[in-house]
Amino acid sequence: MAEVEISLQHRLRLKVFILAAAVFVVVTAMTLYFIEVLNQSAEKKNLALKHRVVEQAFNGYLARAEDEMKFIGQDLSLSNYAAGRELDLLFSHHEVLFFGGLDFFYIEWRDGKHAMDPRARLFTKVDLQSILGEGLINRWTSIVTKDDSILLMFKKQLFSADQENIGFLYGFISLNDNLTLANELLESAQVSAVRIHDNENDRTLLEEHKVGVDMSGEALHSRLPLISPIQGDLQLDIIQKHAFSSAVVTKALPLIAGIAAVLLCSWFLLFRQIRELIFQPLESIAFRNEDTLLPYSELLPIQRQSQQYKAFIESKEHRFKLLTESIHSAIIFCTEVAEVELINEEAKSLFPDVDKARTLFDFMPISCHQSIQEALKGEVGVSFDLTINSLGRIYQWKAYSFKNEGDYRGLLLVGQNVTQETSLTWQLKQLQPLSFALQKKVDVDAILNELMYLSVLPGHIDSKHLQGWLGLLISVLDDISSVEDSVSYMAIGDVFCQESARVMASMGVEANRTLLDCTVESGKRTVAMDANFRGLIRVLFMMVMSNDMAERRLTIRFDDLGLEMVAMHDMTFRPLFHWMIKMLLANLGGQQKTLQNNAMQINLTVEGLEAPPSFKPLAQNKVVAWVANDYPNPLAIKAALARLGLQVEEYVSADSFFTQSSGVVKFDAILIGCDKDVAAQADMTRALKFKYNRDDLPIVWLNSTLLIEVDPHVFTLQGCSFDYNLHQVLVKACELESVIPTHSNERDLSWVMVGGSRITKAIWYTELEKYDVTTQWLADLSNYHVVLSYHPDAVVVLLEPQPRSLLLSIQEVFPTSRLFSVQRWPEMPDNVALFDMTLPYSGDQIRLFTQKVMQQNTNSRSSE
Repeated sequence: MAEVEISLQHRLRLKVFILAAAVFVVVTAMTLYFIEVLNQSAEKKNLALKHRVVEQAFNGYLARAEDEMKFIGQDLSLSNYAAGRELDLLFSHHEVLFFGGLDFFYIEWRDGKHAMDPRARLFTKVDLQSILGEGLINRWTSIVTKDDSILLMFKKQLFSADQENIGFLYGFISLNDNLTLANELLESAQVSAVRIHDNENDRTLLEEHKVGVDMSGEALHSRLPLISPIQGDLQLDIIQKHAFSSAVVTKALPLIAGIAAVLLCSWFLLFRQIRELIFQPLESIAFRNEDTLLPYSELLPIQRQSQQYKAFIESKEHRFKLLTESIHSAIIFCTEVAEVELINEEAKSLFPDVDKARTLFDFMPISCHQSIQEALKGEVGVSFDLTINSLGRIYQWKAYSFKNEGDYRGLLLVGQNVTQETSLTWQLKQLQPLSFALQKKVDVDAILNELMYLSVLPGHIDSKHLQGWLGLLISVLDDISSVEDSVSYMAIGDVFCQESARVMASMGVEANRTLLDCTVESGKRTVAMDANFRGLIRVLFMMVMSNDMAERRLTIRFDDLGLEMVAMHDMTFRPLFHWMIKMLLANLGGQQKTLQNNAMQINLTVEGLEAPPSFKPLAQNKVVAWVANDYPNPLAIKAALARLGLQVEEYVSADSFFTQSSGVVKFDAILIGCDKDVAAQADMTRALKFKYNRDDLPIVWLNSTLLIEVDPHVFTLQGCSFDYNLHQVLVKACELESVIPTHSNERDLSWVMVGGSRITKAIWYTELEKYDVTTQWLADLSNYHVVLSYHPDAVVVLLEPQPRSLLLSIQEVFPTSRLFSVQRWPEMPDNVALFDMTLPYSGDQIRLFTQKVMQQNTNSRSSE
């Protein structure tokens, strides 16, 4: 045999170095790509927000134009001017016409005369009479004229002081090279380009991009429908320039350096531990003839040893086959895909069709398939019984999973004939039944299994939640062991409310995770309630809330046979729930049945009344406002309110409620939803109280989590939200005085008092009450937006100095609000009017101040 002189050590050094370099390059590229993808994803999310900002800027521009139209209409309706001199009158107010959002206007009088803004010829040469017919009253319409001028037209009806129709006013906004509008849209969200497209007429109304921005490279696009007062199907497209940033390399530089250091250390450690390359030659052994010697001198002893091991394994395999045939058990070996590899004669006698089958599932009964699948997935301790009627035998099968030589999971099934043992067990049960005390003994194996399940959960379990879970478990076990037979009669809907709130308070589970289907008719049924019944309801809530299924539903119905409860669960590996339900049903005399799709049906025979004497039906034709905010399942609440026979007015947020609810005559109740944004819910409640100047409003808080602090003047729901408890809380809310939006808009001027001591507040409150002045008291102006958003023309009285920058920002955001100060302080801004008053404040000083403010308000209204 020739001497082999190939050095595996040098080959290993070269190959590992190349591999490490390749890994470094790949990991570096993946790191840069991953960081770039994260940056691009963040920019895309930010782009969706910018889309809404641009949309608000566009709608704000139209709102300013509408305000200008209102001003022009009031001037034409209320001013006394000579015939044909209306343009002279209007252009005397040049500060409004030249600095507003309207480009030009056109007046059409009822007697056929008309007046055209001379600025119109700067934008179009066509006869405006030809396009007036396309206008809609109080709506914007898009028009493309014959000379390709793109215009937005707003039509407003003019009324005289006696409310007689005197003609129409048309306002126009030109979208051709409208730099003011384009600059507002581009600068509002700092985007590179913006485009407004009319999908209905397939034409572009506005398209602008920033000067000096090259749009030929990579860019991010956002295309969403444009929600605006313009008639038609509009789409708003915004484009954000995106380029690969050098900051990506800077961010990834420490990580790349760390990867290089790790690979370099691994490279040195590898050669210190491994001196000879043996892996590649070992792989080549599988492709060589056993009689052919290997070309590596280091592997010749291994080859000889492997030949000895092969002969030894063949001998052991032969003896193993003899062993499988000699024991009195059925043996089946199969692969990771349940293909049969080995089956002894006893197993073949049980399944004569095994030669025709490809897998275990082809000849094993369907009742065994789930257990086999669990064992193939790696479950430990899987066993099942199989009765073979044709042979009159009962076999107990145990499944053992193992890793084969290919590192795949194989399966061993061992079946023992337990026909005689089972027969003797049945006879013993008939001769010596279990005592009642032994039947109620806690199933220790089930509790240990539950604790084992909790210990291997992949996620982190909060200590309070685990403590609450154990407390609920102990309470159910106490109910099972209880011998008291005290019974109380309650509405079953109230019991479900109490138990769901108790479970969620202990487990920390969101209320919206569980869908409780309980109608008003079912919930008002009064039943006999004892500890076992409450324990059963508690277990059902624990089982439904803690499962990982997509649908978590608990259904309660009454039929001719009694109470029926159906719960969706995923408790296959948690036998403790089944044991507790079994023990509780044994005391209640109920029945349990397993349905398809992991559903459990429980039937109970209950005694009770149809409805409690205190049950109040919900009056018909009630109007409810549903403000969803960020509530996770708003459609379910809307459907439940519709089932209660209520007229539901749905609003997505507090802003939409205040801006869109004026057309409703009244609201008998207002439901405010909340998931995480608790501040928005509280702010809307405070705004409603201030707006209607009372605390006892019919407001219902609907939260997905249990609140720590609750406003005492609102109604709240504890536990899961369903038809019955929604009905009960709405009955209480509807007993209060309704909310009338139209009346709130007709109220007098609102005053906001800022700062002051308790004595100062008491003096001012007493004096202002004499003049029926509505006041809102604030400690400071840090949250001014909550109040002034709904009362922008309020009178703000500063009893204490406030920051100059804050006062200037208030004047900028709410220009119609008026700020007064009763004392002078340094750096007081010009927008604050001074009414110097000396301490202590007297009734005469406050009276003079109040009369002055009211007189100014009267003068401003008369001038308008």
